[in-house]
Amino acid sequence: MENVNPKQTYKTDKGNLINLEKGKLPPQAVDLEEVVLGAMMIDKKGVDEVIDILSPEAFYKEANKYVYEAIFQLFENSEPIDLLTVSSQLRKNGNLEVVGGDFYLISLTQKVSSSAHIEFHARIILQKFIQRSLIKISNEIIEDAYDETTDVFSLLDKAESRLYEVTQGNIKKSSETAQSLVIQAKKKLKKSLTKKV
Repeated sequence: MENVNPKQTYKTDKGNLINLEKGKLPPQAVDLEEVVLGAMMIDKKGVDEVIDILSPEAFYKEANKYVYEAIFQLFENSEPIDLLTVSSQLRKNGNLEVVGGDFYLISLTQKVSSSAHIEFHARIILQKFIQRSLIKISNEIIEDAYDETTDVFSLLDKAESRLYEVTQGNIKKSSETAQSLVIQAKKKLKKSLTKKV
């Protein structure tokens, strides 16, 4: 008797179903996501090294996306980043219970003792995100390629532009963030000048 592997299906943006072999997970590094978030909450240097590299979408685990989003909001508002402020920001966003409450945040900080190698870990998380993006785009292209009504030249243009978006999105992110850092520096200078007066 032939052993048939059951298939799992995943939805794409277009709503098409993609069949994948059972047990095949998208590329991810949840353990590194947790270490990076923990390091960002215990060491300011960790925030400075990661904020230019990652965006919330780069995180595979939904809870980790929300935690990073809260950290990023605190950073943009020039507020301190630690366990309490991140918890407070998650509460404001309505996501504290979604991520697992304060217990989850505490567990993140206990997974790491310093921000050593945090940039290296952040780059691995980014690589996994790029791999997932490429898989998603490839699956959509495959679905379109099987559609007999699809114009092949339009499909080529679409495939090229989607792949270009992946590369540009990651290059553009770091330049936009550098600009936001300048804005943050100006805000801090303004605050310190108004306090002195």
